[in-house]
Amino acid sequence: MKYILFLFFGTLMFSQNHRFIYEVSYKKDSLSADITKENYHLDIDVDGIMYYNRMYYINDSLFTTKKEYGFGGFKLTSFITKKSKEETYHNYEYIGDVNFYEITGIPEQNWKLGDSIRIFNGFKVQNATAEFGGRKWTAWFCNNIPFPYGPYKFHGLPGLIMELEDTKGDYHFEVIKSENHYPKYERFSLENSISRSIPINQKKLNKLKIELYENPFKYVLNGQLEIPEGQKLMLDDGTILSKSELKPAEKREREKMKADNNPIELDKAVKYPD
Repeated sequence: MKYILFLFFGTLMFSQNHRFIYEVSYKKDSLSADITKENYHLDIDVDGIMYYNRMYYINDSLFTTKKEYGFGGFKLTSFITKKSKEETYHNYEYIGDVNFYEITGIPEQNWKLGDSIRIFNGFKVQNATAEFGGRKWTAWFCNNIPFPYGPYKFHGLPGLIMELEDTKGDYHFEVIKSENHYPKYERFSLENSISRSIPINQKKLNKLKIELYENPFKYVLNGQLEIPEGQKLMLDDGTILSKSELKPAEKREREKMKADNNPIELDKAVKYPD
């Protein structure tokens, strides 16, 4: 079910905080027809922007009201920030146990404005195309919403990106809800992840991913290659492994990593060993 989209232009220019919620449909595995759907927040305020999975918001909101941290289905995932006076985007990527790595850079996107105009949820939008991350993209942006941002690292158009899709049909983003004057909640999970993140470049990050592929449980086993005699290993999904079950489980983890082969920036996909 789609959300009803509300935008109040009478207060838009004077509001300090804006939240746009995107429904993101994508293929994790380029060889599979399975589609994953998730909601992401794009928060815009005087300090800059934050783009993150809605699960963070739900998790932190529960902690604020019930003082209970974590819930079924919540997992740490990558997120993006950008300060208002900087061009640099900060990408925080989660690997292994509790490790976040920060990659910084300016995502270059040379948009070509098109002549097509259509109505998206009652708003007039115009198309534009660009190549980014090894993919060709078509965006539909709204001049009447004066934010040069969109989902993920997409930016630089003269209005908010309301809908975005790559030519392969692997990724599709669309705004399904917006909030002006949204209550700025305490971002416990995000701020905690930022505070303990480790700066890194893409080459070293990919090397860490390959190391994890070679030893899928290196973080939970503290670098050991097997479970000590008489002990068991509990995975983050609740699965409990004995020593005899470790090798088959490692194979399954490697298969999962290889299946996650279709990132937004396709040119940064990790090439795992055969």
